[in-house]
Amino acid sequence: MASTSYAATEEMTNINRVSRLLMDPCTDQLRDLLRFYIPPANFNSVIQMVKSQLPHLTKLQWKLILPNSGVYSGNYDDMDISLLYILLRNVCGIQAHNKGWGNTPDSADRSIAANIERLRLARIRCGHSTGGMSNAEFKQVWSEIRAAVVDLDKALRIGNKYQEVVDFIRNDTMDPTRDRHFRDQLLKQITETENIKKDVHSLKRKTERNDEQVNEVIQKMKNLESSQQRMNERNIPLNIQDCLSRAEPSRYPVKVLRTNVVLKRC
Repeated sequence: MASTSYAATEEMTNINRVSRLLMDPCTDQLRDLLRFYIPPANFNSVIQMVKSQLPHLTKLQWKLILPNSGVYSGNYDDMDISLLYILLRNVCGIQAHNKGWGNTPDSADRSIAANIERLRLARIRCGHSTGGMSNAEFKQVWSEIRAAVVDLDKALRIGNKYQEVVDFIRNDTMDPTRDRHFRDQLLKQITETENIKKDVHSLKRKTERNDEQVNEVIQKMKNLESSQQRMNERNIPLNIQDCLSRAEPSRYPVKVLRTNVVLKRC
C-alpha cells in the first residue's frame, strides 16, 4: 500500500493554487500594465534615462534590461513579477498609494499603485506560507487578489480579461507536479529578492560605519584646532590681548605670526 505521508493536502493545494494565480495571470497583467505605460519600442530609451535611479537588481535582471551588448529586444514576457514591480514603481510615473510604495495600502484605496502593491504582498505572503495555507486564509488572499485584478482590468480598459482567468483557476483541477513548479518559481524569486535586501542592508551599514569614522576624524580635527587656539591665546601677553580686542579689525588688521613677539605699544 502506498504511503499517504506525501499525499497532497488541502493546505498545500491552496498555496499551490495561489502560486499559480500569481505566477500566471497576475504576472501577465503586470506585463500588460508596463506595456500600457511604456511600449516595448520605447523601453530602451526610457531605461537609459532612469537607470541610475533604479534600486538594486539581481545580476540576471540587470543583464536582461541592460545587456552588455545590444539592447533589450523583448516585449516584457521574459520579466518576472519582481522586476515588473520595480519598473512599475520606479519608471512609469505611477503615483504612490496613500501609504507609500513598499507599504500595505488602506483597504479602501483602489488606486493602481495600491493594487500593484497588493499583488506584491500576496506573493510575499504566499512565499512565507511554507506549511500550506488554511481555507480561511486562502479565501481572504484569493478575494484580495481577485479584487486587485478586477481594478487593474478596469485601469487597462480590457474588460474582464484577467478576472475571467482568475475565476477559471479558482475552480480548475490541480496537477501537483505542474503546480509545484509555480510554487518553486515563486520561492526562487522571493529568495533572490531577500538576498538583494541583505546585500543592500550590508552595504548601507558599511557606508554608515565609514561616515561615522569620517565624522570622528573631523571632530578630532576640530578639537585639535580648538585646543591649539586656546594655547595660542594663553601665550599672548595680556596687554597685547587687550590691544587686539580694542582694535577695529577692518581698519587695523593684526596678524600674529609668533606668540613670543612682544609689542611695545598699541
